[in-house]
Amino acid sequence: MSTRRLTYTLASAFVLLVVTGCGTGGDSDAEAVAWTNQVCGALSGFARAATTQPQVNGADPVATVRGLGDYFTATGTAVQGSITALDAIGPSPVAGGDEYVARLKGALTQIRTGFDAARGQLTTVDTSSVQTMSVALPTALAPLQELRNMADPTAGLQANDELKAAADKAANCQQVRSTTSPAR
Repeated sequence: MSTRRLTYTLASAFVLLVVTGCGTGGDSDAEAVAWTNQVCGALSGFARAATTQPQVNGADPVATVRGLGDYFTATGTAVQGSITALDAIGPSPVAGGDEYVARLKGALTQIRTGFDAARGQLTTVDTSSVQTMSVALPTALAPLQELRNMADPTAGLQANDELKAAADKAANCQQVRSTTSPAR
């Protein structure tokens, strides 16, 4: 079902973009690695939730809507957890790190808003048949389409060699990368 792929793709692409925005780099100091590890750790719950595909059954409209709603709820909760965790991280020991976290929080807030709006719209979907649902579901999921136009939260990060190097050494960044990497 294309709806399932859209939601999964949007969320997992965001997480992958954020974590790979830290790319590869040279040496970094322990303080930068520890701070970057906390940033990636804050994203880990969202990464797991976002990359778990919604449970849908194309032959059962009620189950499909429920599965999408459950996915949006779980992802929205995980996004809020990431925002809260990012708020708890202290100031960056690396120039530009605080701005990066601010962009991440802004992007996560946009994602949460989109998923919450889509979840709310799901309550209006007529599940009396697959045909009626197939007409109403695209409208309900329109807030997710808007996420495609979201600004890249990693803009400018590629120029920060210290953050890139720290992310390469941070265990949580490696874990989030492996969570969001496509299966081979």
